[in-house]
Amino acid sequence: MDHEFEALASLDDLPEGAIVQRVRSTGEAVCLIRHRDQVSAVSDICTHQHFLMSQGELLEDGTIQCAWHGARFDCRTGEVRQGPATAPLPVYEVRMEGDAVLVGPRTERVGARYATAAAKVE
Repeated sequence: MDHEFEALASLDDLPEGAIVQRVRSTGEAVCLIRHRDQVSAVSDICTHQHFLMSQGELLEDGTIQCAWHGARFDCRTGEVRQGPATAPLPVYEVRMEGDAVLVGPRTERVGARYATAAAKVE
């Protein structure tokens, strides 16, 4: 197993439409999001004013909305879909091993978004 990936949840912790906060061994807080049979992981810190994204809401279109000022981000690319945020939300690599959700390093930032990362739930 790749040492950069760590198990942070099981599928039982993540029903469809869930947003769950987990903290990596590095101390980074991430949001695990299950939307339409995919699991993605983004930073738990809004790029606008550092509010917890895990207290926000997952919308039908696959965006996560910050509960404080309403900034919206794509949950697979971190791209800003609605201000006031201007910087994308960091995205982490995700993979599944059985029912375990493994989170790895941040994906690379590409312009106004991060490289897409999501794991398919079989």
